[in-house]
Amino acid sequence: MVYATGEAHGNCLLASRIYQANNPDLQRYPLTKCFVKLKERFERTANANYEKTARTHACSNQDRQIDIVGCAIQNPSISIREISDEISISKSVVLRTLKKNNFHPYHPEHHQFLTEQDCQKRVQFCEWATIKLQDENFFSKVLFTAESSFANTGRENRHNYHHYADQNPRLMREDDHQHRFKVNVWAGICGEYVIGPHFLEGNLTGNRNLQFLQNDLLQLQRHIPPPDLNSQWFQHDGAPAHSTLAKPCLSHEEVALLKESEYEFSENREGNGVIATMPGPSHVQTPKQRQT
Repeated sequence: MVYATGEAHGNCLLASRIYQANNPDLQRYPLTKCFVKLKERFERTANANYEKTARTHACSNQDRQIDIVGCAIQNPSISIREISDEISISKSVVLRTLKKNNFHPYHPEHHQFLTEQDCQKRVQFCEWATIKLQDENFFSKVLFTAESSFANTGRENRHNYHHYADQNPRLMREDDHQHRFKVNVWAGICGEYVIGPHFLEGNLTGNRNLQFLQNDLLQLQRHIPPPDLNSQWFQHDGAPAHSTLAKPCLSHEEVALLKESEYEFSENREGNGVIATMPGPSHVQTPKQRQT
Protein backbone atom coordinates (compact mmCIF):
# COMPACT_ATOMS: atom_id res chain seq x y z
CA MET A 1 0.00 0.00 0.00
CA VAL A 2 2.87 2.36 0.76
CA TYR A 3 4.54 1.64 -2.59
CA ALA A 4 1.23 2.06 -4.44
CA THR A 5 0.63 5.41 -2.74
CA GLY A 6 4.14 6.57 -3.64
CA GLU A 7 3.73 5.39 -7.22
CA ALA A 8 0.49 7.37 -7.45
CA HIS A 9 2.26 10.48 -6.03
CA GLY A 10 -0.21 10.69 -3.14
CA ASN A 11 -3.36 10.18 -5.19
CA CYS A 12 -5.26 7.76 -2.96
CA LEU A 13 -7.86 6.77 -5.56
CA LEU A 14 -5.13 5.98 -8.09
CA ALA A 15 -3.13 4.17 -5.40
CA SER A 16 -6.12 1.93 -4.72
CA ARG A 17 -6.37 0.98 -8.40
CA ILE A 18 -2.62 0.34 -8.68
CA TYR A 19 -2.78 -1.90 -5.61
CA GLN A 20 -5.63 -3.94 -7.12
CA ALA A 21 -3.73 -4.33 -10.39
CA ASN A 22 -0.59 -5.53 -8.59
CA ASN A 23 -2.54 -8.03 -6.46
CA PRO A 24 -5.15 -9.66 -8.72
CA ASP A 25 -5.43 -12.82 -6.59
CA LEU A 26 -6.80 -11.09 -3.50
CA GLN A 27 -10.49 -11.60 -2.74
CA ARG A 28 -10.83 -8.33 -0.83
CA TYR A 29 -9.05 -5.04 -1.41
CA PRO A 30 -8.56 -2.11 0.96
CA LEU A 31 -10.89 0.82 0.42
CA THR A 32 -9.71 4.19 -0.77
CA LYS A 33 -10.14 5.65 2.74
CA CYS A 34 -7.55 3.18 4.02
CA PHE A 35 -5.01 4.76 1.68
CA VAL A 36 -6.12 8.19 2.90
CA LYS A 37 -5.50 7.24 6.54
CA LEU A 38 -2.17 5.63 5.63
CA LYS A 39 -1.05 8.79 3.85
CA GLU A 40 -2.09 11.02 6.78
CA ARG A 41 -0.33 8.77 9.28
CA PHE A 42 2.85 8.72 7.20
CA GLU A 43 2.83 12.51 6.84
CA ARG A 44 2.25 12.95 10.56
CA THR A 45 4.70 10.42 11.99
CA ALA A 46 6.97 9.52 9.04
CA ASN A 47 6.03 5.93 9.88
CA ALA A 48 3.43 3.66 8.34
CA ASN A 49 2.95 1.59 11.51
CA TYR A 50 -0.15 2.01 13.64
CA GLU A 51 0.27 4.31 16.58
CA LYS A 52 0.03 2.62 19.96
CA THR A 53 -2.24 4.80 21.97
CA ALA A 54 -1.72 4.56 25.71
CA ARG A 55 -4.94 3.47 27.37
CA THR A 56 -6.04 6.00 29.92
CA HIS A 57 -7.55 4.13 32.84
CA ALA A 58 -10.11 5.86 34.93
CA CYS A 59 -8.27 4.62 37.98
CA SER A 60 -5.25 6.71 36.99
CA ASN A 61 -7.10 9.70 38.36
CA GLN A 62 -5.52 10.21 41.77
CA ASP A 63 -8.67 11.69 43.32
CA ARG A 64 -10.78 8.75 42.18
CA GLN A 65 -8.26 6.29 43.58
CA ILE A 66 -8.34 8.06 46.93
CA ASP A 67 -12.14 7.96 46.96
CA ILE A 68 -12.27 4.25 46.14
CA VAL A 69 -9.63 3.23 48.66
CA GLY A 70 -11.18 5.54 51.24
CA CYS A 71 -14.54 3.79 50.91
CA ALA A 72 -12.88 0.42 51.47
CA ILE A 73 -11.00 1.67 54.53
CA GLN A 74 -14.02 3.41 56.06
CA ASN A 75 -16.29 0.39 55.55
CA PRO A 76 -14.25 -2.80 54.97
CA SER A 77 -17.39 -4.88 54.34
CA ILE A 78 -18.72 -2.59 51.61
CA SER A 79 -19.48 -4.20 48.25
CA ILE A 80 -18.08 -3.30 44.85
CA ARG A 81 -21.54 -2.30 43.69
CA GLU A 82 -21.98 0.07 46.64
CA ILE A 83 -18.64 1.76 45.93
CA SER A 84 -19.57 2.04 42.27
CA ASP A 85 -22.92 3.66 43.08
CA GLU A 86 -21.45 6.00 45.67
CA ILE A 87 -18.65 7.36 43.47
CA SER A 88 -20.52 6.98 40.14
CA ILE A 89 -17.82 4.87 38.53
CA SER A 90 -17.89 1.47 36.88
CA LYS A 91 -17.42 -1.69 38.94
CA SER A 92 -14.49 -2.77 36.76
CA VAL A 93 -12.61 0.42 37.62
CA VAL A 94 -13.32 -0.13 41.32
CA LEU A 95 -11.97 -3.67 41.13
CA ARG A 96 -8.90 -2.59 39.18
CA THR A 97 -8.15 0.22 41.62
CA LEU A 98 -8.49 -1.97 44.71
CA LYS A 99 -6.28 -4.63 43.13
CA LYS A 100 -3.69 -2.00 42.20
CA ASN A 101 -3.56 -0.89 45.84
CA ASN A 102 -3.25 -4.50 47.13
CA PHE A 103 -6.77 -4.66 48.61
CA HIS A 104 -8.20 -8.19 48.73
CA PRO A 105 -11.70 -9.24 49.92
CA TYR A 106 -10.75 -11.59 52.76
CA HIS A 107 -13.50 -13.82 54.14
CA PRO A 108 -13.90 -14.14 57.94
CA GLU A 109 -13.72 -17.52 59.63
CA HIS A 110 -16.76 -18.53 61.65
CA HIS A 111 -16.17 -19.69 65.20
CA GLN A 112 -18.21 -20.47 68.28
CA PHE A 113 -19.56 -17.57 70.32
CA LEU A 114 -17.63 -17.11 73.57
CA THR A 115 -18.71 -15.36 76.76
CA GLU A 116 -16.66 -13.24 79.14
CA GLN A 117 -16.22 -16.22 81.47
CA ASP A 118 -14.48 -18.19 78.75
CA CYS A 119 -11.37 -16.02 79.02
CA GLN A 120 -10.82 -17.10 82.62
CA LYS A 121 -11.48 -20.72 81.67
CA ARG A 122 -8.87 -20.53 78.94
CA VAL A 123 -6.28 -19.11 81.32
CA GLN A 124 -7.01 -21.83 83.87
CA PHE A 125 -6.73 -24.52 81.25
CA CYS A 126 -3.44 -23.13 79.92
CA GLU A 127 -1.99 -23.02 83.43
CA TRP A 128 -3.13 -26.60 84.07
CA ALA A 129 -1.84 -27.80 80.68
CA THR A 130 1.52 -26.09 81.25
CA ILE A 131 1.98 -28.08 84.46
CA LYS A 132 0.95 -31.30 82.74
CA LEU A 133 3.43 -30.68 79.92
CA GLN A 134 6.20 -31.48 82.38
CA ASP A 135 5.28 -35.03 81.45
CA GLU A 136 6.12 -35.15 77.74
CA ASN A 137 3.80 -38.10 77.20
CA PHE A 138 0.84 -36.73 79.13
CA PHE A 139 -1.37 -35.76 76.20
CA SER A 140 -0.72 -39.11 74.55
CA LYS A 141 -2.55 -40.57 77.56
CA VAL A 142 -5.67 -38.44 77.00
CA LEU A 143 -8.59 -40.09 75.26
CA PHE A 144 -9.92 -37.32 73.03
CA THR A 145 -13.54 -37.97 72.08
CA ALA A 146 -16.24 -36.42 69.94
CA GLU A 147 -19.70 -37.16 68.61
CA SER A 148 -21.11 -36.17 65.26
CA SER A 149 -24.55 -36.43 63.68
CA PHE A 150 -25.10 -37.42 60.05
CA ALA A 151 -28.51 -36.76 58.51
CA ASN A 152 -29.98 -37.07 55.04
CA THR A 153 -31.11 -33.44 55.31
CA GLY A 154 -27.69 -31.95 55.97
CA ARG A 155 -26.41 -28.96 54.05
CA GLU A 156 -24.21 -29.62 51.05
CA ASN A 157 -21.49 -27.52 49.49
CA ARG A 158 -22.90 -27.20 45.99
CA HIS A 159 -19.63 -25.73 44.73
CA ASN A 160 -18.15 -29.24 44.83
CA TYR A 161 -20.78 -30.60 42.44
CA HIS A 162 -20.28 -29.82 38.77
CA HIS A 163 -20.75 -31.45 35.39
CA TYR A 164 -18.66 -30.50 32.37
CA ALA A 165 -20.61 -30.39 29.12
CA ASP A 166 -20.81 -28.28 25.98
CA GLN A 167 -24.53 -27.78 26.66
CA ASN A 168 -26.56 -27.54 29.85
CA PRO A 169 -27.74 -31.10 30.62
CA ARG A 170 -30.35 -29.81 33.11
CA LEU A 171 -29.16 -32.17 35.82
CA MET A 172 -31.16 -32.60 39.01
CA ARG A 173 -30.04 -33.87 42.42
CA GLU A 174 -32.31 -35.19 45.13
CA ASP A 175 -32.36 -33.06 48.25
CA ASP A 176 -34.54 -32.24 51.25
CA HIS A 177 -35.93 -35.74 51.76
CA GLN A 178 -39.44 -36.15 53.09
CA HIS A 179 -38.43 -39.17 55.19
CA ARG A 180 -35.65 -38.00 57.44
CA PHE A 181 -33.19 -39.91 59.57
CA LYS A 182 -30.12 -39.11 61.64
CA VAL A 183 -27.21 -41.23 62.85
CA ASN A 184 -25.05 -40.26 65.84
CA VAL A 185 -21.48 -41.54 65.80
CA TRP A 186 -18.92 -41.51 68.63
CA ALA A 187 -15.18 -41.93 68.11
CA GLY A 188 -12.03 -41.34 70.11
CA ILE A 189 -8.27 -41.33 69.81
CA CYS A 190 -5.69 -41.90 72.52
CA GLY A 191 -2.06 -41.78 71.52
CA GLU A 192 -1.64 -44.23 68.67
CA TYR A 193 -4.94 -45.99 69.36
CA VAL A 194 -8.18 -45.25 67.51
CA ILE A 195 -11.31 -46.16 69.47
CA GLY A 196 -14.58 -46.70 67.67
CA PRO A 197 -16.52 -45.68 65.75
CA HIS A 198 -19.58 -46.45 67.87
CA PHE A 199 -23.12 -45.69 66.73
CA LEU A 200 -25.46 -44.18 69.32
CA GLU A 201 -29.20 -44.64 69.15
CA GLY A 202 -31.27 -41.46 69.22
CA ASN A 203 -30.11 -38.10 70.49
CA LEU A 204 -27.31 -38.13 73.05
CA THR A 205 -28.68 -37.39 76.53
CA GLY A 206 -27.10 -37.56 79.96
CA ASN A 207 -28.57 -41.00 80.66
CA ARG A 208 -27.52 -42.40 77.29
CA ASN A 209 -24.04 -40.99 77.75
CA LEU A 210 -23.87 -42.63 81.18
CA GLN A 211 -24.98 -45.95 79.72
CA PHE A 212 -22.33 -45.62 77.04
CA LEU A 213 -19.62 -45.06 79.67
CA GLN A 214 -20.85 -48.05 81.68
CA ASN A 215 -21.50 -50.60 78.98
CA ASP A 216 -19.68 -49.72 75.77
CA LEU A 217 -16.55 -47.66 76.37
CA LEU A 218 -14.48 -50.40 78.00
CA GLN A 219 -15.51 -52.88 75.32
CA LEU A 220 -14.34 -50.47 72.62
CA GLN A 221 -10.91 -50.30 74.28
CA ARG A 222 -10.27 -54.03 74.54
CA HIS A 223 -7.32 -53.70 72.14
CA ILE A 224 -5.53 -51.25 74.48
CA PRO A 225 -3.10 -52.80 76.99
CA PRO A 226 -4.17 -52.52 80.67
CA PRO A 227 -1.18 -50.34 81.66
CA ASP A 228 -2.22 -47.75 79.09
CA LEU A 229 -5.82 -47.91 80.30
CA ASN A 230 -4.80 -47.42 83.92
CA SER A 231 -3.01 -44.16 83.06
CA GLN A 232 -5.71 -42.93 80.69
CA TRP A 233 -7.45 -39.57 81.04
CA PHE A 234 -10.89 -39.06 79.52
CA GLN A 235 -11.89 -35.86 77.71
CA HIS A 236 -15.43 -34.55 77.26
CA ASP A 237 -16.19 -31.64 74.96
CA GLY A 238 -18.76 -29.89 77.18
CA ALA A 239 -21.96 -30.91 75.42
CA PRO A 240 -25.07 -30.79 77.64
CA ALA A 241 -25.05 -34.58 77.93
CA HIS A 242 -21.45 -34.39 79.14
CA SER A 243 -21.97 -31.45 81.46
CA THR A 244 -24.48 -33.41 83.52
CA LEU A 245 -21.63 -35.75 84.43
CA ALA A 246 -19.13 -32.93 84.89
CA LYS A 247 -21.12 -31.19 87.64
CA PRO A 248 -19.35 -31.27 91.01
CA CYS A 249 -22.44 -32.61 92.80
CA LEU A 250 -23.61 -35.94 91.43
CA SER A 251 -26.48 -37.89 92.86
CA HIS A 252 -25.66 -40.99 94.90
CA GLU A 253 -27.27 -43.08 92.20
CA GLU A 254 -25.03 -41.56 89.50
CA VAL A 255 -21.90 -42.05 91.60
CA ALA A 256 -22.83 -45.67 92.21
CA LEU A 257 -23.45 -46.26 88.52
CA LEU A 258 -20.12 -44.70 87.62
CA LYS A 259 -18.27 -46.85 90.12
CA GLU A 260 -20.03 -49.94 88.84
CA SER A 261 -18.63 -49.14 85.39
CA GLU A 262 -15.10 -49.17 86.90
CA TYR A 263 -14.68 -45.42 86.61
CA GLU A 264 -14.20 -43.05 89.54
CA PHE A 265 -15.14 -39.38 89.49
CA SER A 266 -13.84 -37.09 92.22
CA GLU A 267 -14.04 -33.32 92.23
CA ASN A 268 -10.76 -31.40 91.78
CA ARG A 269 -8.50 -34.35 92.54
CA GLU A 270 -5.52 -34.94 90.30
CA GLY A 271 -5.65 -38.32 88.64
CA ASN A 272 -9.42 -38.66 88.57
CA GLY A 273 -12.42 -36.37 88.49
CA VAL A 274 -13.07 -32.92 87.06
CA ILE A 275 -9.68 -31.28 86.87
CA ALA A 276 -9.74 -28.51 84.26
CA THR A 277 -11.88 -26.55 81.85
CA MET A 278 -11.09 -26.56 78.15
CA PRO A 279 -11.04 -23.26 76.19
CA GLY A 280 -14.55 -22.11 75.44
CA PRO A 281 -17.46 -24.10 76.85
CA SER A 282 -15.61 -27.43 76.71
CA HIS A 283 -14.78 -29.51 79.77
CA VAL A 284 -12.06 -32.03 80.52
CA GLN A 285 -13.00 -34.99 82.68
CA THR A 286 -10.32 -37.37 83.87
CA PRO A 287 -11.81 -40.65 85.04
CA LYS A 288 -9.11 -43.17 85.84
CA GLN A 289 -9.77 -46.85 85.56
CA ARG A 290 -9.71 -48.34 89.02
CA GLN A 291 -6.85 -50.74 89.68
CA THR A 292 -8.16 -54.27 90.02
